[in-house]
Amino acid sequence: VLDASTTGQDLLDRLSAEENACIKAAVGDFVYEVLRGTPLLAATSGGGDNAAAAPFFACLTEENVVLLGAAFLSAAAGGYSDESQVCISDLVLRHPDFIYARLGLEWTGEELTTAADTPSVILGFYDCLTDAEKAVWLFRIFTGVDEASPLTGTDLIAVLPESQSTCVRETLSEEAYSAMEAATPLVATSIGFDAADCLTIESAATFLVVATEALIGPLSDESAACVRGFVTARPTYLPIVARHLNDPSRLSPDEFVQTAEGGFELFDCLSGDELTSFSTLAENLGAY
Repeated sequence: VLDASTTGQDLLDRLSAEENACIKAAVGDFVYEVLRGTPLLAATSGGGDNAAAAPFFACLTEENVVLLGAAFLSAAAGGYSDESQVCISDLVLRHPDFIYARLGLEWTGEELTTAADTPSVILGFYDCLTDAEKAVWLFRIFTGVDEASPLTGTDLIAVLPESQSTCVRETLSEEAYSAMEAATPLVATSIGFDAADCLTIESAATFLVVATEALIGPLSDESAACVRGFVTARPTYLPIVARHLNDPSRLSPDEFVQTAEGGFELFDCLSGDELTSFSTLAENLGAY
Protein backbone atom coordinates (compact mmCIF):
# COMPACT_ATOMS: atom_id res chain seq x y z
CA VAL A 1 0.00 0.00 0.00
CA LEU A 2 1.41 3.38 -1.01
CA ASP A 3 0.68 6.67 0.72
CA ALA A 4 2.37 10.07 1.01
CA SER A 5 4.82 8.76 3.61
CA THR A 6 6.04 5.75 1.59
CA THR A 7 9.67 6.22 0.53
CA GLY A 8 11.88 4.38 -1.89
CA GLN A 9 13.56 2.73 1.09
CA ASP A 10 10.23 1.29 2.21
CA LEU A 11 9.93 -0.35 -1.20
CA LEU A 12 13.55 -1.49 -1.39
CA ASP A 13 13.21 -3.10 2.05
CA ARG A 14 10.48 -5.33 0.67
CA LEU A 15 12.52 -6.47 -2.34
CA SER A 16 15.06 -9.26 -2.49
CA ALA A 17 18.82 -8.68 -2.37
CA GLU A 18 18.99 -9.67 -6.03
CA GLU A 19 16.36 -7.11 -7.00
CA ASN A 20 18.13 -4.39 -4.99
CA ALA A 21 21.47 -5.17 -6.59
CA CYS A 22 19.91 -5.11 -10.04
CA ILE A 23 18.23 -1.75 -9.42
CA LYS A 24 21.44 -0.22 -8.09
CA ALA A 25 23.35 -1.41 -11.14
CA ALA A 26 20.61 -0.19 -13.50
CA VAL A 27 20.16 3.34 -12.11
CA GLY A 28 23.61 3.99 -10.62
CA ASP A 29 24.77 4.63 -7.07
CA PHE A 30 23.70 8.30 -6.95
CA VAL A 31 20.14 7.76 -8.19
CA TYR A 32 19.81 4.70 -5.96
CA GLU A 33 20.69 6.76 -2.88
CA VAL A 34 18.27 9.54 -3.92
CA LEU A 35 15.54 6.94 -4.46
CA ARG A 36 15.97 5.61 -0.92
CA GLY A 37 14.93 8.91 0.67
CA THR A 38 12.34 10.04 -1.88
CA PRO A 39 8.57 9.68 -1.27
CA LEU A 40 7.42 7.42 -4.11
CA LEU A 41 4.16 9.24 -4.82
CA ALA A 42 5.91 12.61 -5.00
CA ALA A 43 8.49 11.15 -7.38
CA THR A 44 5.78 9.89 -9.74
CA SER A 45 3.24 12.70 -9.38
CA GLY A 46 4.30 14.32 -12.66
CA GLY A 47 3.31 11.27 -14.66
CA GLY A 48 6.60 9.57 -15.35
CA ASP A 49 8.71 8.45 -18.26
CA ASN A 50 7.94 4.81 -19.02
CA ALA A 51 11.23 4.38 -20.88
CA ALA A 52 13.18 5.69 -17.87
CA ALA A 53 11.22 3.48 -15.46
CA ALA A 54 11.58 0.32 -17.57
CA PRO A 55 15.07 -0.64 -16.25
CA PHE A 56 13.77 -0.34 -12.67
CA PHE A 57 10.76 -2.57 -13.32
CA ALA A 58 12.90 -5.00 -15.31
CA CYS A 59 14.75 -5.79 -12.07
CA LEU A 60 11.58 -6.86 -10.25
CA THR A 61 9.91 -10.22 -10.27
CA GLU A 62 6.67 -10.35 -12.24
CA GLU A 63 4.68 -10.63 -9.01
CA ASN A 64 6.32 -7.54 -7.54
CA VAL A 65 5.74 -5.52 -10.72
CA VAL A 66 2.06 -6.43 -10.60
CA LEU A 67 1.62 -5.75 -6.87
CA LEU A 68 3.49 -2.45 -7.09
CA GLY A 69 1.44 -1.48 -10.14
CA ALA A 70 -1.79 -2.26 -8.28
CA ALA A 71 -0.58 -0.14 -5.34
CA PHE A 72 0.19 2.81 -7.64
CA LEU A 73 -3.24 2.58 -9.30
CA SER A 74 -4.93 2.47 -5.90
CA ALA A 75 -2.95 5.48 -4.68
CA ALA A 76 -3.78 7.40 -7.86
CA ALA A 77 -7.47 6.83 -7.11
CA GLY A 78 -7.10 8.20 -3.59
CA GLY A 79 -6.59 4.83 -1.92
CA TYR A 80 -8.87 1.85 -1.36
CA SER A 81 -9.85 -0.13 1.72
CA ASP A 82 -7.65 -3.05 2.78
CA GLU A 83 -10.29 -5.53 1.58
CA SER A 84 -10.57 -3.83 -1.82
CA GLN A 85 -6.79 -3.70 -2.19
CA VAL A 86 -6.45 -7.43 -1.48
CA CYS A 87 -9.21 -8.20 -3.99
CA ILE A 88 -7.59 -6.01 -6.66
CA SER A 89 -4.18 -7.57 -6.03
CA ASP A 90 -5.63 -11.06 -6.45
CA LEU A 91 -7.32 -9.96 -9.68
CA VAL A 92 -4.24 -8.42 -11.29
CA LEU A 93 -2.04 -11.38 -10.28
CA ARG A 94 -4.35 -13.49 -12.46
CA HIS A 95 -4.01 -10.91 -15.27
CA PRO A 96 -0.42 -9.62 -15.08
CA ASP A 97 -0.41 -8.54 -18.73
CA PHE A 98 -3.35 -6.23 -17.92
CA ILE A 99 -1.39 -4.37 -15.24
CA TYR A 100 1.76 -4.25 -17.40
CA ALA A 101 -0.23 -2.49 -20.11
CA ARG A 102 -1.57 0.05 -17.63
CA LEU A 103 1.95 0.76 -16.42
CA GLY A 104 3.10 1.28 -20.02
CA LEU A 105 5.47 -1.68 -19.80
CA GLU A 106 6.12 -4.31 -22.43
CA TRP A 107 4.62 -7.69 -21.65
CA THR A 108 6.68 -10.54 -23.12
CA GLY A 109 4.85 -13.50 -21.65
CA GLU A 110 1.85 -15.42 -22.90
CA GLU A 111 -1.19 -13.25 -23.63
CA LEU A 112 -3.59 -13.94 -20.79
CA THR A 113 -6.11 -11.12 -21.21
CA THR A 114 -7.66 -10.89 -24.68
CA ALA A 115 -9.66 -7.93 -25.91
CA ALA A 116 -12.82 -9.91 -25.21
CA ASP A 117 -11.63 -10.56 -21.63
CA THR A 118 -10.82 -6.92 -20.86
CA PRO A 119 -14.38 -5.81 -19.94
CA SER A 120 -14.64 -8.75 -17.52
CA VAL A 121 -11.38 -7.70 -15.87
CA ILE A 122 -12.65 -4.12 -15.59
CA LEU A 123 -15.89 -5.34 -14.04
CA GLY A 124 -13.88 -7.61 -11.71
CA PHE A 125 -11.93 -4.54 -10.59
CA TYR A 126 -15.22 -2.69 -10.04
CA ASP A 127 -16.66 -5.57 -8.02
CA CYS A 128 -13.69 -5.37 -5.64
CA LEU A 129 -14.70 -1.89 -4.50
CA THR A 130 -16.96 -0.81 -1.65
CA ASP A 131 -20.11 1.14 -2.54
CA ALA A 132 -18.44 4.43 -1.63
CA GLU A 133 -15.39 3.56 -3.76
CA LYS A 134 -17.67 2.48 -6.61
CA ALA A 135 -19.41 5.86 -6.49
CA VAL A 136 -16.08 7.71 -6.79
CA TRP A 137 -14.93 5.42 -9.61
CA LEU A 138 -18.18 5.72 -11.54
CA PHE A 139 -18.13 9.48 -11.08
CA ARG A 140 -14.65 9.57 -12.63
CA ILE A 141 -15.77 7.34 -15.52
CA PHE A 142 -18.84 9.41 -16.36
CA THR A 143 -17.22 12.81 -15.99
CA GLY A 144 -14.06 11.73 -17.80
CA VAL A 145 -15.97 10.29 -20.75
CA ASP A 146 -18.20 13.35 -20.89
CA GLU A 147 -15.27 15.77 -20.86
CA ALA A 148 -13.51 13.73 -23.56
CA SER A 149 -16.47 13.96 -25.92
CA PRO A 150 -15.98 16.14 -29.01
CA LEU A 151 -19.72 16.89 -28.99
CA THR A 152 -21.64 19.76 -27.41
CA GLY A 153 -25.30 20.38 -26.75
CA THR A 154 -25.48 22.04 -30.17
CA ASP A 155 -24.60 18.71 -31.80
CA LEU A 156 -27.32 16.93 -29.85
CA ILE A 157 -29.93 19.54 -30.74
CA ALA A 158 -28.94 19.13 -34.40
CA VAL A 159 -30.12 15.50 -34.48
CA LEU A 160 -33.63 16.41 -33.26
CA PRO A 161 -36.60 16.86 -35.59
CA GLU A 162 -37.37 20.55 -35.98
CA SER A 163 -40.56 20.35 -33.92
CA GLN A 164 -38.65 18.93 -30.94
CA SER A 165 -35.70 21.34 -31.19
CA THR A 166 -38.14 24.27 -31.38
CA CYS A 167 -39.96 22.99 -28.30
CA VAL A 168 -36.66 22.76 -26.37
CA ARG A 169 -35.67 26.30 -27.36
CA GLU A 170 -39.06 27.72 -26.37
CA THR A 171 -39.22 25.79 -23.10
CA LEU A 172 -35.83 26.82 -21.74
CA SER A 173 -34.83 30.34 -20.86
CA GLU A 174 -32.49 32.05 -23.29
CA GLU A 175 -29.68 31.79 -20.75
CA ALA A 176 -30.25 28.08 -20.12
CA TYR A 177 -30.52 27.31 -23.82
CA SER A 178 -27.21 29.06 -24.57
CA ALA A 179 -25.52 27.22 -21.72
CA MET A 180 -26.89 23.91 -22.97
CA GLU A 181 -25.61 24.54 -26.50
CA ALA A 182 -22.06 25.11 -25.23
CA ALA A 183 -22.02 22.26 -22.69
CA THR A 184 -20.66 18.73 -22.92
CA PRO A 185 -23.31 16.05 -23.65
CA LEU A 186 -24.09 14.98 -20.07
CA VAL A 187 -24.02 18.54 -18.76
CA ALA A 188 -26.28 19.58 -21.66
CA THR A 189 -28.63 16.73 -20.75
CA SER A 190 -28.79 18.01 -17.19
CA ILE A 191 -29.40 21.63 -18.23
CA GLY A 192 -32.08 20.57 -20.69
CA PHE A 193 -33.88 18.33 -18.19
CA ASP A 194 -36.74 20.83 -17.86
CA ALA A 195 -37.40 20.39 -21.58
CA ALA A 196 -37.37 16.59 -21.42
CA ASP A 197 -41.07 16.42 -22.33
CA CYS A 198 -40.17 17.89 -25.73
CA LEU A 199 -38.26 14.77 -26.70
CA THR A 200 -39.52 11.39 -27.77
CA ILE A 201 -37.83 8.30 -26.33
CA GLU A 202 -36.47 7.65 -29.84
CA SER A 203 -34.65 10.98 -29.78
CA ALA A 204 -33.19 10.23 -26.35
CA ALA A 205 -31.93 6.91 -27.71
CA THR A 206 -30.39 8.68 -30.70
CA PHE A 207 -28.53 10.98 -28.30
CA LEU A 208 -26.82 8.03 -26.63
CA VAL A 209 -25.93 6.35 -29.92
CA VAL A 210 -24.49 9.58 -31.35
CA ALA A 211 -22.57 10.34 -28.16
CA THR A 212 -21.14 6.80 -28.02
CA GLU A 213 -20.08 6.82 -31.66
CA ALA A 214 -18.35 10.19 -31.21
CA LEU A 215 -16.09 8.56 -28.64
CA ILE A 216 -15.38 5.06 -29.99
CA GLY A 217 -16.39 5.18 -33.66
CA PRO A 218 -19.39 3.83 -35.58
CA LEU A 219 -21.45 1.12 -33.92
CA SER A 220 -22.69 -1.92 -35.79
CA ASP A 221 -26.39 -2.00 -36.58
CA GLU A 222 -26.86 -4.66 -33.90
CA SER A 223 -25.01 -2.64 -31.27
CA ALA A 224 -26.87 0.57 -32.10
CA ALA A 225 -30.22 -1.25 -31.88
CA CYS A 226 -29.24 -2.68 -28.50
CA VAL A 227 -28.23 0.76 -27.18
CA ARG A 228 -31.54 2.18 -28.36
CA GLY A 229 -33.33 -0.64 -26.57
CA PHE A 230 -31.42 0.15 -23.38
CA VAL A 231 -32.66 3.76 -23.41
CA THR A 232 -36.21 2.71 -24.28
CA ALA A 233 -36.25 0.38 -21.26
CA ARG A 234 -34.71 3.04 -18.95
CA PRO A 235 -35.95 6.44 -20.14
CA THR A 236 -34.85 8.26 -16.96
CA TYR A 237 -31.38 6.69 -16.71
CA LEU A 238 -29.25 9.34 -18.45
CA PRO A 239 -31.11 12.37 -17.03
CA ILE A 240 -30.76 11.05 -13.47
CA VAL A 241 -27.04 10.33 -13.88
CA ALA A 242 -26.47 13.68 -15.57
CA ARG A 243 -28.26 15.64 -12.85
CA HIS A 244 -26.31 13.84 -10.13
CA LEU A 245 -22.97 14.55 -11.81
CA ASN A 246 -23.80 18.24 -11.88
CA ASP A 247 -25.17 18.20 -8.33
CA PRO A 248 -23.89 15.18 -6.32
CA SER A 249 -26.20 16.06 -3.42
CA ARG A 250 -29.16 14.84 -5.50
CA LEU A 251 -28.27 11.18 -4.81
CA SER A 252 -26.46 9.47 -1.97
CA PRO A 253 -23.38 7.41 -2.97
CA ASP A 254 -25.42 4.20 -2.63
CA GLU A 255 -28.26 5.59 -4.76
CA PHE A 256 -25.79 6.79 -7.37
CA VAL A 257 -24.15 3.35 -7.50
CA GLN A 258 -27.50 1.61 -7.87
CA THR A 259 -28.52 3.97 -10.66
CA ALA A 260 -25.21 4.07 -12.52
CA GLU A 261 -24.57 0.31 -12.32
CA GLY A 262 -27.28 -0.20 -14.88
CA GLY A 263 -24.99 1.41 -17.39
CA PHE A 264 -22.70 -1.61 -17.28
CA GLU A 265 -25.41 -3.49 -19.13
CA LEU A 266 -24.45 -1.34 -22.11
CA PHE A 267 -21.23 -3.38 -22.31
CA ASP A 268 -23.38 -6.31 -23.41
CA CYS A 269 -24.53 -4.25 -26.39
CA LEU A 270 -21.02 -3.73 -27.78
CA SER A 271 -18.99 -6.01 -30.04
CA GLY A 272 -15.47 -7.12 -29.12
CA ASP A 273 -13.85 -4.35 -31.15
CA GLU A 274 -16.22 -1.75 -29.70
CA LEU A 275 -15.47 -2.95 -26.17
CA THR A 276 -11.74 -2.70 -26.87
CA SER A 277 -12.18 0.88 -28.08
CA PHE A 278 -14.09 1.80 -24.93
CA SER A 279 -11.54 0.07 -22.73
CA THR A 280 -8.73 2.03 -24.41
CA LEU A 281 -10.66 5.27 -23.87
CA ALA A 282 -11.24 4.51 -20.19
CA GLU A 283 -7.58 3.57 -19.76
CA ASN A 284 -6.43 6.82 -21.37
CA LEU A 285 -8.70 8.73 -19.01
CA GLY A 286 -6.98 7.06 -16.07
CA ALA A 287 -10.19 5.36 -14.98
CA TYR A 288 -8.30 2.24 -13.89
